[in-house]
Amino acid sequence: MVKKVFVFFLILAVPAAVFASGAAEPVEEDFVLEQWEIPFLNVLTGPIASIGEYLQWGAERAAEEINAAGGINGVPVKVLRIDTGMDPNQGVVEMSKLVEGDYIAALGPVPEPVIMASMPIAVENEFYSMTATTSYEYAAEFFPWSVSWFAPTEERLPYAVQAWVREAPGMNSVVQFVENYGPWPGMAAAHDIALDKEGLTRLDTVEVPQDAVTFGPLIVRALDQNPDGIIFSANAEKVAKMIIELKNRGWDDMDKLLVFNSADDAPLYTTGGDALDGVMIYNYINAGYTSPRWDDFKAAYEEDHDGLSPPSLSTHYYDAVYMLAEAIEATGATGNPARLAEERAAVAEYCNNVANFEGLMFSWSMEGGVPTDKPLYLFQIFGGEKELVSEIRPDDF
Repeated sequence: MVKKVFVFFLILAVPAAVFASGAAEPVEEDFVLEQWEIPFLNVLTGPIASIGEYLQWGAERAAEEINAAGGINGVPVKVLRIDTGMDPNQGVVEMSKLVEGDYIAALGPVPEPVIMASMPIAVENEFYSMTATTSYEYAAEFFPWSVSWFAPTEERLPYAVQAWVREAPGMNSVVQFVENYGPWPGMAAAHDIALDKEGLTRLDTVEVPQDAVTFGPLIVRALDQNPDGIIFSANAEKVAKMIIELKNRGWDDMDKLLVFNSADDAPLYTTGGDALDGVMIYNYINAGYTSPRWDDFKAAYEEDHDGLSPPSLSTHYYDAVYMLAEAIEATGATGNPARLAEERAAVAEYCNNVANFEGLMFSWSMEGGVPTDKPLYLFQIFGGEKELVSEIRPDDF
């Protein structure tokens, strides 16, 4: 919603002819925007509140920087906190409010159950909401009123696994641990595509229950298949506990363990500790990258989070706020409720086809709501830090 001031001119003397044709209506001569408000339909309480916290942090950090630089065309911006508690029903309630407001666009929703429940309302009302942390397969259903921060999973993720296979030679068979949550099974399927391309044997997948608290039986089930390599597609803390269990049972080929990017989160490192040394992990950001902008972001995040490095998703809504700001400026959006429908459509069109957007870590372009040229990164973990192994682009394969 936008805070606004309407200025009307009162006509004191009206010709009789005007009254003959009906009462005169006040004319809105000027519209003054006091503040852009961008609602963020996020998860700030409940089981994944820690993720919601750093997503919100990134968005609010962007707003602070934009305001420090003079705002959006001179007007300050504020990111609103809207908590769904991961409840799809609450997501429906909140989205129903947003589409009726004067907001030009929104961030979120988060996570997938809330997306699937609430985004149909956004589409029906032609309201742009940036789902910047889910996979393409979830977001694409709601185009053009949403955006994907990722290329189609089966097109892009296999490259990360192929890079791992080539960096850790000697594997012939691989088993995956997969937790059935949101897009994770689809990501695991993309991993399988890579294993087939590299000529490796795919062993039987080991399903990780969402309520699992002990992992010995799962590890035994995997080791009984005699794998040479293992891929983890599960919750960060569960992955850490499974790796510890593997080491306790004698596994020492640590570079032949690959962790998927959604587990690149603080619980992986705080729980796993030194047991992670040598493990490979892929991601969409490179925490070792350096630039004045990234260095400031990273330093601010570490200061607010007891020295922890920014997680993989912490940049997404930071970049989303900047993209919306660029779209508002480029399209000449005013925030005037009288022009709301056309300005919502223009902002959506701009973001879904933006060219050479300067993100926090790299620039990229969109075509129809899909990024065309984002890299992936493969790392190896030592002492709780990720060391870059390779930057991965499709042309490398």
